[in-house]
Amino acid sequence: MMSQKSTLLAAMLVMAPLAANAHMIMANPLPYGHPNNSPLDPSGSDFPCKSVPYTVNTMNEWPVGSSQYLSFTGSAVHGGGSCQISVTTDKALTKDSKWKVIYSIEGGCPASVAGNLDETKNSDGRFNFTIPSELPNGEMSMAWTWYNKVGNREMYMNCGPIKVSGGANDNTAFDALPDMAVANLAITPNCKTKESSDYTFENPGKYKISAGTGPYVSLCGGAPSTGGDAPAPAPQQPAASQSPPANPGNSSACRAPSQAPVQTSTLRTMVTVTAPLGPAPTSAQGNVSAPSANSPSAPQPSQAPAAPAAPAPAPSSGTANGSSCSPDGSILCNGETQFGICNHGTVVWQAVAAGTKCQNDAIAKRDYAHRNMRTAF
Repeated sequence: MMSQKSTLLAAMLVMAPLAANAHMIMANPLPYGHPNNSPLDPSGSDFPCKSVPYTVNTMNEWPVGSSQYLSFTGSAVHGGGSCQISVTTDKALTKDSKWKVIYSIEGGCPASVAGNLDETKNSDGRFNFTIPSELPNGEMSMAWTWYNKVGNREMYMNCGPIKVSGGANDNTAFDALPDMAVANLAITPNCKTKESSDYTFENPGKYKISAGTGPYVSLCGGAPSTGGDAPAPAPQQPAASQSPPANPGNSSACRAPSQAPVQTSTLRTMVTVTAPLGPAPTSAQGNVSAPSANSPSAPQPSQAPAAPAAPAPAPSSGTANGSSCSPDGSILCNGETQFGICNHGTVVWQAVAAGTKCQNDAIAKRDYAHRNMRTAF
């Protein structure tokens, strides 16, 4: 008969790979360095961007007025939540970097489901957006931040390099954009997110969508923003609509423990809305697409976007750099020791981080049975 200790050890060995793939990671825009799918440390010690090496694997070209998209790898969408896309003019990122919001997604990000997706699938959430004219020219950094709807009160943040062209020659318009919200970290303790809610941002900026199922509450739960006096916006019903400009404001903050997410799956659709772009290039309108729940309150898409191409199979060991791949932004494996991110139809391989492996087109932690044994006993 198997002992209680042996049973515990076996269970931990089974759960270990699931925990390694439990969270979401930004697939596109292409991130800095090695991808990291963990939330920020609650202390804020690894803010911003998990303090990953800011190695430019591939530069994301952002001509003003061009259409870009945000997509993800992973299945643990934690019921969705709210996200922002922000930009800083810094390339060497520090805790003092000034982040400015260019798009806010209130609810339904990375997906609008009751819990998590099937563990064998990645989120099909894809949010299209247009590069606004407020951005200055030059090389800088972008960030995706996410406040999950269910699960622990966390903040996720991945960052990547960008090169803006056709933009402003100074920072006047950029500096007028609202500051990025910061929540669930000890370094910004004035705000706590409420579990099982979709969040509205105090200063979402001119370009935003509502893509969740609610209930909607302000990110700070009624508490004042850090360093700001503007009141939080009233909760709003989910709708794919255009929002008027918001006055720039300062960042918010939050943290609190909660219940673990429920594993489930549901039908997802895509909602397309038009976001206005400030005066500048001719292609000044962009689409922001978000997955939404199959419920009466979810808006029906005016025109369903084309389904993305099926991911290319993982290349076998020894595949050369520059091999063809699809779709852009997908992670591919070259054996267990190398990974690559598909960029404009080609892939460049690089070594995985120590303690990790590339498996089934995803970065996973290597199994260390002896560590689990010490934990079990």
